[in-house]
Amino acid sequence: MDEPNCQAIRVNGVQYRQQYRKCGKPGCHCNTGEGHGPYWYGYDGNSAAKYVGVQLPEHVTKHVALLKASREKLKGIKVKISKRRDDLYESYRKADRELSAVRALEAGERVDSKMLVSLGLGQFNGTGSK
Repeated sequence: MDEPNCQAIRVNGVQYRQQYRKCGKPGCHCNTGEGHGPYWYGYDGNSAAKYVGVQLPEHVTKHVALLKASREKLKGIKVKISKRRDDLYESYRKADRELSAVRALEAGERVDSKMLVSLGLGQFNGTGSK
């Protein structure tokens, strides 16, 4: 499988980067040029860079290809989850407003008549409805 056209890839918490290295041997072209490579190195954030090789491991290239192939499906899943989250958040906000209204009613504070009616407590606003 061909290497992805990028210099850094992150998969399962490991960042893979292509880098050139200098060997330090006197007279080597790497002392005056860009170095040997590029070679892939893996960084997990907890330890030193680990040499991966000239090519990325197969599981990384498969992961990248699968992500690319699944782009539209993932987009649809994100949309559904975002809508569900937004609906739940709106439901939570409504419940929070209703709870605040009941607490205000118990404390003798003013409560909006429409809120009281929507809670089935219309009798508290003088309309006599229950």
